[in-house]
Amino acid sequence: MRQAWQGAFGALIAFGSYTATAHAQLMIVGNDEKLTIDDAGKSLPHEPGHDTLSIIDISKPDAPKIVASIPLMNTIAGPPTNLAIHPSGEIALVANSLNPESEGTGWKNVPDDKVFVIDLKANPPAIIATVNAGKQASGLAIAPKGDLALVANRAAGSVSVLSIKGKEVKVIDTVEIGAAGDQVSAVAITPDGRRALAVKAAANKVALLSIDG
Repeated sequence: MRQAWQGAFGALIAFGSYTATAHAQLMIVGNDEKLTIDDAGKSLPHEPGHDTLSIIDISKPDAPKIVASIPLMNTIAGPPTNLAIHPSGEIALVANSLNPESEGTGWKNVPDDKVFVIDLKANPPAIIATVNAGKQASGLAIAPKGDLALVANRAAGSVSVLSIKGKEVKVIDTVEIGAAGDQVSAVAITPDGRRALAVKAAANKVALLSIDG
């Protein structure tokens, strides 16, 4: 029997509304379908193209309901904050850290830079834009006001700054905070929106960033 390893990519909860369930509390879950693990603990890689994003209504915690599932490339490699729901509940952001490429008879992972913008108000929810952040876009965070997002670029030693206006998301700046080998893997924004913390995993350090505007 083969046990599927999926859903571990991450999940974030936020308040929002979905067309079919007004004012629902939603959770999004990225499902990496490129790997299964057998009963002996052996990893079994599979061809890409089967990943999905599940959108779950958790308004009733004892009876969660999947309201939509859309095809979306994503990866289990990375912190659990590779995805987030906007404070308005209108959109979600999902970063794809790695992409598999064929190598001989198998697959190898190479860094990706894509951040997908998901329209949660559409029926059904759909990808409306793809933003190119930095190499191996990993952990991300959306500011409390919802006007910007930060993306940690693990293989670039940088943080991408994304502006958010309604459902329009675009890169407006890139902040270099270390060497590529530092592995800038995750980022968090303080509740007042004035500062951010970025984790340099390989360097065992945390960078403090100031947010102006």
